[in-house]
Amino acid sequence: MVRVDWRFLQEVGTADEALARVEVDERPLKAWLGDMLSSYGLDRSTVIRKSRLNQTFAYQIFAGSRRPSRDKLIQLAFGMGLGVDEACELLERGGANALRGTCARDVVIAFCLSRGFDISACDDLLWSLGQQTLMQPDA
Repeated sequence: MVRVDWRFLQEVGTADEALARVEVDERPLKAWLGDMLSSYGLDRSTVIRKSRLNQTFAYQIFAGSRRPSRDKLIQLAFGMGLGVDEACELLERGGANALRGTCARDVVIAFCLSRGFDISACDDLLWSLGQQTLMQPDA
């Protein structure tokens, strides 16, 4: 995901000119996920298995019929093997806040994503650092 350098707004006179200067991408999460799977040659069932999400719930996310929590989106990012920027885009498209560099838990998650850790290794590191894990045991 490319962050916008908003300084260009000082150089334009109208909103139309501003829109002409950016690449607008308003795909919903469902379409974005489908495009990511295709562009990276990922298999949906493998992604779901690696994310450790409930299979039915995960398929509902891909179908656009369920709105996942932030942690479920992060699990999906691990399942897809996304980097930090792509994970942030996934979170934002899913209606959640991107990973923040001012939140200890988010920094640990970003560290794990950047190193290609799997979801279990990330949870182990979160636990060892006293942070809430992503995969919560069933109550």
